[in-house]
Amino acid sequence: MPHNLQERNGEVQQLHQLYRACAAGSGAVVLADGPVGCGKTALLRSLAEWAAGQGALCASATASPAERHDRLGLIEQLMTALRAAARSVDVPAADNCGVIAAAAAAGGYASRALLRRFAQAVTGLAERAPVLLLVDDVHVADEDSLACLRYLMRRIDASAVLVVLAECVGHERALVSSHAETLYLPYSHRIRLAPLSATGVRRRLADRVGARAADRVDAAAWHLATGGNPLLVEALADDARDVRTGAAPADGAVSRVDATVWHLATGGNPLLVEALADATRDDHPGTLPTHPVPGPAFRHAYLRCLHRAGPVALAVARAAAVLTGPVTDPALLAALLDEDIAGVRRTADDLCEAGLLADGTGFRTEAARSAVLEDLRADELAALRVRAAEFLHRDGVPARAVAEHLLAARGTARSRWQADVLRTAGHEALAAGDVRPAVDYLRRAAELTAGTPCEEETAAALAKAEWLVDPVAAARRLPPLIRAARTGRVTFDEARPVVEQLLWNGQFTQAEAVLRNVADRAPGARAELAVLDDWLRLVRPDPDAHTRTRATPAPSALLARASGGAGDIRDGGDGGDGADDRTGDRTLRGTRVDGPLPATLLLLACLLEDGRLTGADRWPEHLLAEPGHRHVPVRRALLLTVAASTALRRGQADEAGRLARAGLFTLTPDAWGIAIGAPLATALLAATEAGDPAAARAALDVPVPGAMSGTPFALPYRYALGRFEAARGRTPEALRYFERCRELAVRWGLHGPGFVDWRQRGAVRLRRSPRPAATAAGPAPLPELTESERRVGALAAAGRTNREIADLLSITVSTVEQHLTKVYRKLKVRRRADLPKPLAHFSGEVLHMVEESHV
Repeated sequence: MPHNLQERNGEVQQLHQLYRACAAGSGAVVLADGPVGCGKTALLRSLAEWAAGQGALCASATASPAERHDRLGLIEQLMTALRAAARSVDVPAADNCGVIAAAAAAGGYASRALLRRFAQAVTGLAERAPVLLLVDDVHVADEDSLACLRYLMRRIDASAVLVVLAECVGHERALVSSHAETLYLPYSHRIRLAPLSATGVRRRLADRVGARAADRVDAAAWHLATGGNPLLVEALADDARDVRTGAAPADGAVSRVDATVWHLATGGNPLLVEALADATRDDHPGTLPTHPVPGPAFRHAYLRCLHRAGPVALAVARAAAVLTGPVTDPALLAALLDEDIAGVRRTADDLCEAGLLADGTGFRTEAARSAVLEDLRADELAALRVRAAEFLHRDGVPARAVAEHLLAARGTARSRWQADVLRTAGHEALAAGDVRPAVDYLRRAAELTAGTPCEEETAAALAKAEWLVDPVAAARRLPPLIRAARTGRVTFDEARPVVEQLLWNGQFTQAEAVLRNVADRAPGARAELAVLDDWLRLVRPDPDAHTRTRATPAPSALLARASGGAGDIRDGGDGGDGADDRTGDRTLRGTRVDGPLPATLLLLACLLEDGRLTGADRWPEHLLAEPGHRHVPVRRALLLTVAASTALRRGQADEAGRLARAGLFTLTPDAWGIAIGAPLATALLAATEAGDPAAARAALDVPVPGAMSGTPFALPYRYALGRFEAARGRTPEALRYFERCRELAVRWGLHGPGFVDWRQRGAVRLRRSPRPAATAAGPAPLPELTESERRVGALAAAGRTNREIADLLSITVSTVEQHLTKVYRKLKVRRRADLPKPLAHFSGEVLHMVEESHV
């Protein structure tokens, strides 16, 4: 079987038989049709080569849409080719063909005289040798050329003339006249070419890359990607050469072959040379990909098929590419293209038959769809997308599908329905956990509603969504919303994210003002307002900070209210440990990406309050595994912080440090707001427990907002600083941090088991720490120094400044300087760096004595 003619054996044999009958004096007409790219051209070329070897006079021509209005253009091609072929058998007849070609080139129309002269030229040559006329893409030929062909085909019954016409399916209406006049002829035959089967695809690949390589591929996958279209199979094979791990020898490599060695191995036997070449190709280390990898060649071939299939097919494919869904609704395609439904259905069927579309599933590969979209001009694509959005919205398609078209179109025209769809799509995306698409939808909606009555509503929704991705960017959208809230232009639902984000950013005065303005205008939202008011009093518990007289609520009680569990935990927090656990567990289970901010942040506060929230121990890992949280920076950062805190309580310092750092650096310090104290505290405690000074220093280098100092999130941070200072041997500094924690916890009324006496907790830890080695029994170092001089000298040798030494020993800086002068003179040194090491080791004992005196 010739190359490129797999699974065409029956058609080839039929054509050979018809030619033999033609050579015996029985003319015939053959109409070969089939989907675009399915091998019609290859079949014509194969027949021409074979018939030329049999002594036929062959003339081939190809019609083109670009020349469809050039009268007699196809006849000019045929006569020019026939003149060249006839030179060897009849020069006068050949010259006659040239005259006819010149007349056709001059234009005009197919007159009766020209029709007769054309037919006589062909049948006259057939008396000397069989004549084979081959016309490819006859469906786009000009009408005058078709008239000449019809005239000839009606007169070749007893002539040695074989006319073979190739056309693409779907163009029957363009050839209705020709079909009516030729298909009824008794010597007319029709050949239908179908796409390749999976076996045919493997054989085609074997011809291109070798049998062994072809046997290793998944032919079914290649068939699925191409629909068996030979042109696409060839293109995929070309692309495969670029992704193979080693390329098979190229044609140019033949010149580098040692022909003497090959001749010695084969003795010059052609059969052995061919076999050796095949073995070299098949055994080459490069392998064909098991599954097809569409590349540039495939995209070019795909577009070539579409353009050859005609403008209607191209338009249908473009509409299908824009709609992205299954091509099962011709009515939608027809409406989008403003075409007849029946015609669109036929065209879609033809594209499916050609392997260019998959019946019921749209495009077979994303590469094919992308190629179609890239083939459109930007303005054409935008117009098509807007039109698609209109029809999809009219048909009740989900908002997100419509919004994708509106985003891609990026049109400038404003429409109320477009903004409504984009807002709805934003809310749906948030509920599904797809935050970044939600931000994109709402940003576009904000552009469309700028300066309209819906501006504040859209801006509030955008701020809520954008906060989950980038709180700093969301904060830049707050000023106009704050002004709108103060003037009463926003509802409670629109103002709530504004209040929440102001609290998050530590802008308590503005949050309280907005909340007060909204409360005056939203009497029906008392429950929601109470939650926000409680949250404000929790994050700003200092009674001097506002005029409210209500006591600071316990975090567990607020968590119960925010999560709808007020019946489980009473306001005083006396619902019992089991109730606390159930509330935390329920809140974590019900945490949604678009859920209320207070409920999520209260989880962190509850960890500070009771120190062991059981639900938080079990659920962070589960929630982090869900895409709705994993891909949302703020939610991911909060959940990582909860997970780090629980890991630290389990004694897993290294794991806690890893999780805390991951959560901390998921956001920028500015984006963390007042809640940054929670991840910073855990990161610093974990580093202190693990003895990792580099990690501790990294946590200490993170800046914290001043507003955090007046919130409960400052308590764990100060406690972590105290633990860090204690580990460094700076006991007075550590005790000062612990004392400040106790004062704030008492002042704010935070009496949960987690908000214990922080100074007492720190002091207990210090007492339980092993005493430094210098405290072992034995003589004091450097007996020539007095006790006061040893203490000052030890701390100086340990690197403390004069001010630090004075604070630790409760003496003046001047006294420190006097003692150091005596130490230098007695030890005969001139600077601190020269102080002996035994004196530096004594600093641990000094610090321990200081700690004992304070506790």
